[in-house]
Amino acid sequence: MKYLSLILLILIAEACGQAPKPTASSEAEKTGQSTGNFGNEVVSAGAIPANEITGVFTDSDTTGITISGNITASCKHSGCWMNVDMGNGETIHVTFLDESFTIPLDAAGKNVVAQGVAIRELIPVEALQNYAREEGKTEEEVAAITEPVYAYEFIASGVLIEE
Repeated sequence: MKYLSLILLILIAEACGQAPKPTASSEAEKTGQSTGNFGNEVVSAGAIPANEITGVFTDSDTTGITISGNITASCKHSGCWMNVDMGNGETIHVTFLDESFTIPLDAAGKNVVAQGVAIRELIPVEALQNYAREEGKTEEEVAAITEPVYAYEFIASGVLIEE
């Protein structure tokens, strides 16, 4: 999981190097707005805590849902992504639907409610072992990877950032 997260972060960091598209949210950020709705309006009623997301996948690896949690990290360049704490050292990587909005650059540490689509992907052992090799792990460490893991992503149509 951490290998996939590392690769995703690298790819996202490269994508964030591109100039952000002007959006209503980025204009709000210029005026100092650091909390509130970004993208589609979101209400917190009925949100599932992010640490319970693994239980919502029953019939499919994608599901429309509203989640809540704490932002552990966010794009410091343009506000184009965030990670939400799932507990146990895991996070859900959140991007924004069609790059139609961004969030404030100081979002890390704040609480969030995000509405959109959650995606669960099973990462096979072979891929995890390849990630470990690419990271420079020893063959002993690579051989210790014997179980696939799930990675979670979220494509938000709107977020509500709270203090």
